[in-house]
Amino acid sequence: MAVDFSVILIIFLIISIVIAFGIGANDETFSGIYGSRILNMKQILILATIFAILGAIILGEAVSKTVGKGIFPDVTYEVVITILVSTAIWLILSSALGLPISTTHATIGAIIGLGIALGANLDWLKILELGLWWILSPIIGYVITFLVYKLLHQYKVKHLNGFQSYEKAEKSFSWIVLIVICITAFSRSGNDCSNAVGIVVGIGEDIDVTLLLVITGISLAGGLIVLGRGVIKSVGKITELHPSTAFTAQIPTAGILFLGTALGIPLSGSHMLVASLVGLSKASHTPVKKGLWKIVLIWFLTFPMAGLLAIIIYFPVNALI
Repeated sequence: MAVDFSVILIIFLIISIVIAFGIGANDETFSGIYGSRILNMKQILILATIFAILGAIILGEAVSKTVGKGIFPDVTYEVVITILVSTAIWLILSSALGLPISTTHATIGAIIGLGIALGANLDWLKILELGLWWILSPIIGYVITFLVYKLLHQYKVKHLNGFQSYEKAEKSFSWIVLIVICITAFSRSGNDCSNAVGIVVGIGEDIDVTLLLVITGISLAGGLIVLGRGVIKSVGKITELHPSTAFTAQIPTAGILFLGTALGIPLSGSHMLVASLVGLSKASHTPVKKGLWKIVLIWFLTFPMAGLLAIIIYFPVNALI
């Protein structure tokens, strides 16, 4: 049954909006600000909204092209709808449970699973390159946070004397970490929006990518405002945070995300931030939240579940279009 392209495009747009909304709902970028009590939730959501829209519009195109054209050749309408729907289902399910997942992994997992099932000529070299980034980025986040905390702790011991001195230092770090997290939010929005529109870009039709990115940015902001506080609170409580320690956890995430987004590489901000928070916990000898195992489990399940969902959804979609 042939369906007019205008109808297909409307379907793409609706599902992309749902995914972008879900990505915003699952975005824990400002959890360090919440956990260290620098801003209240209302202030956090205002800032997060601004940078979600700006990041998608300014930085989103390069990563969207990698997701849409760099892995799965000859993308069809059926493939696009399947990837979008499977990503949306897994994202909404995880967000409902308050668990931060990698939407990037859900999207790429769906692309790989469906590609294997259909016998597509996947670009395995590109997949290997992305895989190395996904493995190394949380490890780098963990190590850098651990080392930065140790150096910062030594500085405090040598140079800070008394409560007033400590409070003054923490106040200074409040502004520093706020700037770092805003940079992270800007980069992450540019990276994450590819999961909502990247595969749509891959169909090769005359689609206004800029308009798609604007709509995606607004949808990301909507998800943050309506549902985002749950995941922000969940991740912000993984370990005890102060402005200076929140800074140590955010530095590697901000740097790696900005570099990856500029290079057009889809990355998981969730994995990097959570790995950094665990590194902070180990360095400072503070307890890790008991529910951390649930977050790690959902990470491991994302790839196979997204791939399986894509395979299951493809056949009814293929029959209808």
